[in-house]
Amino acid sequence: MSGTQLRMASRRALSRPLPLPLPAWWRDACGVFAWSSMLVVLGLWVAGGGVQGLTQAGAALTSLGRLTGLVASDLLLIQVLLMARIPLVEKTYGQDELARRHRWVGFSSFNLMVVHIVAITLGYAAASPKGLWGTIVDFVVNYPGMLLALAGTVALVGVTITSIRLARARLRYESWHLLHLYAYLGVGLALPHQLWTGESCLRLLRSRWGA
Repeated sequence: MSGTQLRMASRRALSRPLPLPLPAWWRDACGVFAWSSMLVVLGLWVAGGGVQGLTQAGAALTSLGRLTGLVASDLLLIQVLLMARIPLVEKTYGQDELARRHRWVGFSSFNLMVVHIVAITLGYAAASPKGLWGTIVDFVVNYPGMLLALAGTVALVGVTITSIRLARARLRYESWHLLHLYAYLGVGLALPHQLWTGESCLRLLRSRWGA
């Protein structure tokens, strides 16, 4: 590039308006949005009879499984927003803090997802004559969306394992980043079963629209 071209590029850069700084309340607004989504999830669980389900052991496991599943799904959606490179979010938190929050939210949602799977399976098995293995087969074969949820869970397990520092250190960044994109696939496959079979969602629909 010639000297003239460099001077013209510098003038264009100087003539561009500087980006306006974000207002101080924007960071708090992002936090309020995240916590408000948790309150919505809790409200769905309560409206779906979650509190009443805590009265017996088997029902309590099922109710706990539904709550952890709803919270895990909400965190998965927040995680997607954190990794979506939204300019306002990046300017609010910065890359380093955003990466830390993304990691914390990701592992928290995965742990809650594991609790959801274990609790809901044990809860249903306690109330079913089919036993544990029969309940698992019944889930996968007869419940709508469960095969998709199983595939999504496998994808999310793979993403989580490769995000552990020891495993990530053995991968090239390009390979890790490609595998990490499967989180979008996992979220897309895992969430629909809650709309099709989730008791909280079904009860809310029946109460509002007589579905």
